[in-house]
Order: sequence, then structure tokens, then C-alpha cells
Amino acid sequence: MNRPAEGAAAAPPAGASALYSRSQAYAVLAAMVLFTLCLDLAKLPINVMVDPIRRTLGISDVQISLLLGAVGAAPFVVMSLVGGWLSDRLSRRLLLAVAIAVWTLGAVICAHATSFEMLVAGRVLVHVGAGMKLPLAMTWVNDAFPPEQRGRAVGAFFVVLGSGPSLAIMLAGAVQRAAEGGAFAAWPGLAGAEPWRATTALLGIPGLLMLPLILGLQDRRHVAAAGAGGQAPAEPSHAAFPLGLIATLVTAAALIILVDGANLAWMATVFKRNFGYDAQQAGFAFGLVTLLAGALGPLIGGWIGDSLYRRHGAVGRVWLACAATLCCVPLLAAYLVQVPAWLTLALTLNGICTVAALSITYVNAQALLPDGIRGLGTGLISATTAIVGSAGPTLVALSSQHLLDGPMALPRSIALVGACGSLLAALVLAAGALALARSPSVRAGTGGPA
Repeated sequence: MNRPAEGAAAAPPAGASALYSRSQAYAVLAAMVLFTLCLDLAKLPINVMVDPIRRTLGISDVQISLLLGAVGAAPFVVMSLVGGWLSDRLSRRLLLAVAIAVWTLGAVICAHATSFEMLVAGRVLVHVGAGMKLPLAMTWVNDAFPPEQRGRAVGAFFVVLGSGPSLAIMLAGAVQRAAEGGAFAAWPGLAGAEPWRATTALLGIPGLLMLPLILGLQDRRHVAAAGAGGQAPAEPSHAAFPLGLIATLVTAAALIILVDGANLAWMATVFKRNFGYDAQQAGFAFGLVTLLAGALGPLIGGWIGDSLYRRHGAVGRVWLACAATLCCVPLLAAYLVQVPAWLTLALTLNGICTVAALSITYVNAQALLPDGIRGLGTGLISATTAIVGSAGPTLVALSSQHLLDGPMALPRSIALVGACGSLLAALVLAAGALALARSPSVRAGTGGPA
């Protein structure tokens, strides 16, 4: 690996990151973590309330599956692009405030839904807010920290992306149980409400509590852009915009998400179908794997990635992501070993490697995006990886149904799809690392905003 030019990694950070003090940067990171947790609380309660909702509204499993998947996919992709585009032009704190208001309204509509169509409308609004979240939050965290600290900062943000859904579902289950016991029967507005409605309404509220914190943050990029005379910033130069390299990193990220989705979608089913676990045991195994991987992967990857960045520049991070992804190939082969304890350990290590590689790849891709299109670029990355990654569970099902057979068909299919996807992602990242090493203007994060 090539070392960057003397002093390159230690140069003052370009762009908005130079405008944030240490306390301001960490305030932004903390706010984005809490913001993401609040969104998970508003978005995920439906996952543990399927049967009560079906009974109340008289809807089918197919309609429920649409609420859990397709209904949210389109608005998420569209608003990832729109939110990213707007974040390059408007104040991010105001856009985040709008996102909070929109998803809270969606949660309220879901809580009061009297028909499937009304529930769809509420879910669409929740996912509109969710789609705006990632480009806004990621670009803000990226801008707040200098290049040599972004691995750890984005890693900390990815902790909540990885473990937040598990925490939200666990909390939703606890609130649902309390509601069934009548804990909120005397609360204003909840008297007589069915437990699932009370749970949905209560978990949609925390976002509103975030508004003062979000509005109190300083969006230093826009403060600097206005300048003393209030002049609009000059358009950034895109002459050195490494589109091919960014496309390579996005392709790798999409493949990593595809593998992760294929694994997570069927993991609990394997524990139940092949090892005889009941729902509670399978849920505990799933929660243990996702919580540990979601918490440790981004932190470990960010810490090592920043260390490599200081020594080798951006190319060091890409090689780290490549190595972490390659480790997933033998770890996913543990699906072929019918020992639950070993499988749980292997899947935890696989999750750590997957989330570490994904967070590092996002850091690398964002570092190559010019300031003027960083929000839109992040939105495109989010939309592209979401679309490609959604194919993972279906590929496993098709493999299990048409390529393999017998009682081990499902775990073998996960191992097959996961190993092939991980190997391909590692090869793509290796190609990206070699291309980056041949580009002196960007290998140390200096060929565009680092």
C-alpha cells in the first residue's frame, strides 16, 4: 500500500469539518444517534404487533407483508434521493425537523387507522421520514469530523443503525405487554385504545422530544456558505470527481447489504426449523447476534480504519473493508455445521465483519463526494444499496427451492448466497483499492473533500 505524501493525513480538514469544535462535532453525533433511535421506535412496532393488527382490521398475511416491505420501499428510495438533494441546498436541522414531523404524523395515523388503506398512508409517511434520515444524518456527521476521525464517528453512528432495530423491537414488545396489562388505560388520549394502538402512538412521540435538540445544533456548513455578505457559495469543481471509483465502492456496499439481508431474513427460521428452537429461543439468538455485531462491528472497524488512514491514507480503509468482507466467506460456511452454539458464534463474528466493512465503505465513498453533491450522492448510495440488497432474501428462497433440497436446503442456500456475495464484494473492494492506490489525488483523501 502506498503511503500518502508527507503531511497529507495530518493536513487541516477541508470543507465544513474545519468549522466544528470538538464539542460541536460530538453534539452532532449524539443528536444523530438519538434521532435514529427515535425513528426506529416509530417505524418498527408493527413487526411485533402483526396478529393484533390483522384481527382489528381484518387484513391478510399478504397485506401485512406489503406493510412490512413494499409499502415502505418506494417512499424510502425516493426520499433518500430527495432528502440528499435538499441537504445540499437547505439547512439540515430544518430538514430533520420536517422529517420528524412527517414520521410522527405517520405514526399517529397508523395508531388511529380504521382500514388497510389508512394504515398504508401512515406507513408511507413513516418511510418518507426514514428515507430523508440517512443522507441528512450521514452528511452531517461526515462534515462535523476531520478525515482522520471519520471512521470512528461514522462507526459510532452505524452502531445505532445496526443495533437500533433490535433495541426498538425489544422495547416495542415491552410496551405492548404493558399496554395489554392496562398500564396506559388512564393516560389522556389512550383510554380505551387497543394495546397495539397505544403502543404505536406512544413510540411515535419520542421524535417530537428531539426537536429542541435538533434545532439547537449549528449547521456550520450553511453558516460558512452564507458568509459575511450572505453570498451564495460558488459551485464546487467536479473536474477530479472519481465517479468510477465511487461506483465501485457503492457496488461493494450493495453486495455487502445483499449478503447481510439474506442472512438476517432467514437466520431465525434456521434456528427454529433445523435446531428445534421455539420462537423465544430463536428471537434471543437473533437478538444476541445482531446486538453484538451492530455494536462491535462499527467501533472496531472505525478504530482500525482510522489507524490505517493515518498510516496509508484512504486506500488503507478500503483494504480493511476488503479483508473484513473476505472473512465472511468461511464464517457463513458455519451454516453447514449443525451445532447451534458454533453457528451463533460464527454469525456474530460474521456480523461484526459485515457491519465493519459496510461502515468503512460508506466512509470511503462519502470522502470522494464533492461538497456540493455530497447529500445527493449519499442519497443515491442509500437508494442503490437498498434496492440491490433487498434481493438477498429472495435469492436464498430461490436457491433453496430450485437448486438444493432436503432438510439442510435453507442453511445451505444462505451459505451459498452469502459466500458468493461476500467473495464478489471482496473482489470489487480489492479492485477499488488498487484503483485508489493509482490515483495520487484521492488516495489520501485529497482529491475531493475528505
